[in-house]
Amino acid sequence: MLCRRPAFAAAALVSLTLLLGTFPTGLRADEAKPDPTLTRQIAAVRDAHKVPALWAGLVEGEALVAVAAVGVRKVGADDQVTAADRVHIGSDTKAMTATLLAVLIEQKKLSWSSTIGEVLPDLKGKIHDDYLGVTVAQLLAHAGGVVPNVLWWGTDRDKPVRDQRAALLPMILKNAPADKPGTKFVYSNASYVVAGAMAEAVADASWEELMRERLFKPLGLASAGFGSPGKKGATDQPWGHKPAKDGFEPTQFDNAPVIGPAGTVHLSLPDWAKFASAHLRGAQGKGTFLKPETFAKLHTPGEGFRYAGGWGVNKDGNLSHDGSNSFWYSRVRLVPKQNVAFLVVTNAGGDEAQKAVAAAEKVLIEYARERAAKK
Repeated sequence: MLCRRPAFAAAALVSLTLLLGTFPTGLRADEAKPDPTLTRQIAAVRDAHKVPALWAGLVEGEALVAVAAVGVRKVGADDQVTAADRVHIGSDTKAMTATLLAVLIEQKKLSWSSTIGEVLPDLKGKIHDDYLGVTVAQLLAHAGGVVPNVLWWGTDRDKPVRDQRAALLPMILKNAPADKPGTKFVYSNASYVVAGAMAEAVADASWEELMRERLFKPLGLASAGFGSPGKKGATDQPWGHKPAKDGFEPTQFDNAPVIGPAGTVHLSLPDWAKFASAHLRGAQGKGTFLKPETFAKLHTPGEGFRYAGGWGVNKDGNLSHDGSNSFWYSRVRLVPKQNVAFLVVTNAGGDEAQKAVAAAEKVLIEYARERAAKK
């Protein structure tokens, strides 16, 4: 199981500049209630693609103004999903990890030009020399020449996850880069694991601890956690599902915890909307969680690239990403010029799940267009 490639690689980015209008501020994220019209439309998408459940949300500025949650938490059980359920966002975690690194940079514990060799000097002699000069900025842009994946379950699982990550670094960085660092985009889950290990080294805490204390708490993401949501064996939260012959088979399995910085976060849709809103406002030069220049660094690809700090970026400045652990599929898209963001998740993996998310996003875009026409 691997974390999903970004949205611009999975589906063409659309230009929404002429489609949408400017919205007023609506409900705060933690006040949002399901919208009946949007719920009916998302339910139709869910029925058409036969996925277990779908969640969708429309953000305007600092507010989640419409949300829908339809379907079941687990195939074979009767528990219906809610807007407050926790959903797994897979590789959409990467934008969060990049934001954490940006926080540490603002705190002067790192810089964008900090290198693997500087931050992790004990790796000298254990990794290929060409990686010693790879920078934080290159890792977050998938431009460090790092392999896409390794055997994530190949560490001693009895050890703390931070120690497991440290043990994987020589494996990840053992061989010479296929391409000279800084010259080519190669989507890499391992690149984000290395970046996460650098954060752990300079802050002397695990990536999980850092995410809780320096990202989740300040942003008010009370529902955020790691791995499959909910208690083992219970349906207190949604299960993931893998494609099966007659539909989808439920599972609570997830990627190895060691891959966390690349894609193990779960949280409620309203809380994810808070994170999306922080970046939406940041892309407009109005963000407060980070300095304007820091947001700009996270959102601006290097010359000839289309990916920045956890975001695919198109020519209109729209930011997007897809995420999947093979049992969930998620998509986030920010449209700064129009002050909106779209969030969609299904608790299923595979091609049909991806199609359902794409169809639900189209519904959200049309819903936003009709909403704008009424203003």
